[in-house]
Amino acid sequence: MNIIVINNQKGGVGKTTLAVHLAWFMAESGRRVLMIDADAQGNATDTLKRHVGETSAAGLFQPAARIVASGDGGITLAPADSSLTDVDRGSAAAVMTLQQNLVSAAELFDICVIDTPPSLGLRSVACLVAASHVLAPIYLEDYSVKGVKGLLQTVIGVQQRYGREGMTFLGLLPSNFNTKSPRQRTHLEQLLREAGKYVFPGQIVARDGYAEAVAERIPVWSLKRRSAQEAGREIRAVLAKIAERLDEEMTDDA
Repeated sequence: MNIIVINNQKGGVGKTTLAVHLAWFMAESGRRVLMIDADAQGNATDTLKRHVGETSAAGLFQPAARIVASGDGGITLAPADSSLTDVDRGSAAAVMTLQQNLVSAAELFDICVIDTPPSLGLRSVACLVAASHVLAPIYLEDYSVKGVKGLLQTVIGVQQRYGREGMTFLGLLPSNFNTKSPRQRTHLEQLLREAGKYVFPGQIVARDGYAEAVAERIPVWSLKRRSAQEAGREIRAVLAKIAERLDEEMTDDA
């Protein structure tokens, strides 16, 4: 089971929109998906609530959690609830517990997508430890671009501290990108110059369709409006590259 963690310690970078669309895309392609909403705000839980499974996200930080595949639409959701915040105040042993529980459930699912909170607490560290892959959406504004170095240091630091050198960093994904903004285009050029090898080959352009899609709890490519269809084509191209990367790794391992 591939475990893809959507991570950035800043809010407003489109983590949840990316996470739920990745879950939908992978399920549509026939993969069995476990979606974990580790963000206590619960936005992914609200969007995917028809897929709620028997185990909560908070429960996955407890030893010997039992995960059951619900099979509804190919997605099983481990939902967020208010007890998630208690995890950050709990035992440091929970850092490894999430990984252990996911290993136990590996035969039930092909892919696990984890939406993380916009902070670096025990939950986020545990998610990074469990990850086989990390994808970091970023917003192309000055404060966010400056934070890229710290984000990379966090991912690399977790890899080294917990012996997770096998984790794959899929890249920094420019998100909510306003292509008409000279400032954002300049920041993208700067990012490519200074950290090009860490940048994912694609962008998610700011479109009106995403808010409507999440509100209606359907993928943006299922909406009929032209702007939503454009958004659908763009994000599906990004998601297809992620799937292609996973398939290539499986072929190499074989």
